[in-house]
Amino acid sequence: MVAAVNGPAAGGGLSLALAADIRLASTAARFNAAFVRIGLSAGDLGSSWLLTRLIGPAATSEICFTGRQVEAQEAWDLGLVNSVHEPDDLLDDALALAADIVSNSPGGVQLSKKALQANLEVSSYAAALELENRGQALLTRGRDMPEALAAFREKRRPVFTGE
Repeated sequence: MVAAVNGPAAGGGLSLALAADIRLASTAARFNAAFVRIGLSAGDLGSSWLLTRLIGPAATSEICFTGRQVEAQEAWDLGLVNSVHEPDDLLDDALALAADIVSNSPGGVQLSKKALQANLEVSSYAAALELENRGQALLTRGRDMPEALAAFREKRRPVFTGE
C-alpha cells in the first residue's frame, strides 16, 4: 500500500498513513499524534507500534508525549515518509511508484512484504534467513520464474501473471 499524504494526518489518519508500506508526502503534509492534548493516549489504531518501528522509540516518545505537529521535511528527515513532493505532483508521483511496483512479480512483491513484516518480529538472523529461503523456494516453482528467465535472456521486461 502506498500512502499519499497531502495535508494533515492526525489520530486515525496518522495510523492509516503509518500502516502503509510506503508513504509519500506533499510539502503541505503534517503528522500529529495529539490525543495527549485532550486527555487520551497517543496510541491510537496501532500508531504506537507502527511509529516506534519506523522512527525509533526516542523520536516517537517526544512526538507522542508533546502532541506537536511534524511537518513534511521533518517527517522525511526522521524516516516517517519516503519522499516529499509538491502538492500538485503528489498523486501522479504516488501512482507512478505504484505502477512501478505492480510491474514486478506479484508473488515476489507479496512474499517480500510478508518477509519484511515477519522479520520485524523474529528472534534471530537465522530465522529471518529461513523465512526468506522458503519464499524463494516457493517462487521458483511458479509460472513467473520461467518468464523472468526468458525475459532476462531476451533483454526485455518480463510479463508476470502472478501464477
